[in-house]
Amino acid sequence: MNVRVTTITPTGTADSYLADCWRRRELLWFFARRDLVVRYRQTLLGVAWVLIRPVLAMGVFGFLFGTVARLDSHGLPYPLLVLVGMLPWQFFASVLSEGAGSVAGNPALVTKVWFPRLLMPASGLLLNSADLLVNLGFLALVMGWYGIAPPWQAVFAPLSFLLIAMCALGAALWFSALTVRYRDVRALVPVLLQFGILATPVAFTIAALPNEWRWWAWLNPLAGPVEWLRWCLLPGTVMPGPKAMALSIAGATALLISGYWFFRRAESRFADVI
Repeated sequence: MNVRVTTITPTGTADSYLADCWRRRELLWFFARRDLVVRYRQTLLGVAWVLIRPVLAMGVFGFLFGTVARLDSHGLPYPLLVLVGMLPWQFFASVLSEGAGSVAGNPALVTKVWFPRLLMPASGLLLNSADLLVNLGFLALVMGWYGIAPPWQAVFAPLSFLLIAMCALGAALWFSALTVRYRDVRALVPVLLQFGILATPVAFTIAALPNEWRWWAWLNPLAGPVEWLRWCLLPGTVMPGPKAMALSIAGATALLISGYWFFRRAESRFADVI
């Protein structure tokens, strides 16, 4: 005999929903710890996998853009320029790619137990923050190897990661909700990320672009945080202007708010379509 389980999700204001997320915040740790164990279980290199992508990016992009194209590196080693750009991008890409399948990949939890589903894609922020700390330690070693010390404005670097986290969570909320209904959306994420890394100033600086292309590049909400982080950590790089940063802040805020709105509208139907 087939038994259908009907899950009733409570409705309420945004304040009550976010308050419920806060009351159940221990689930963030549970999901993050579970995914961390799954990620590194029976791996050969363990945490070294975290460093593979930035190291490969340093080598490949450093050769193509620094040696072949000879783009301006502001007097800095080009691999270091790439590494600083790669860290926020890797954080964004990991949160998005893991968050996109976080709800659809847990049908038993979604259909049988009620909790704020937003905690599932949001847990990727905690999980990948650990990876980010490892990469920041690696960056410190590379900067020490080149004999480069961060300037005084390094104290403002957290703003970059805050904006990246807003963009990552907003995008993860959009794609996690879409993936529940359209499973092929998850296959679209790697394609978008492959294009996105070329459209984001990871392997180049916006100052190296022709003047007529620069404002188009600033429309990418990730451009401001990446360039801001370079200015904070690498002496001699160009500080993003106030208009450019305003575009990035507005874009990150719009992405987060719209992602939250879309996720909340779709959440009540998750149990029916998953």
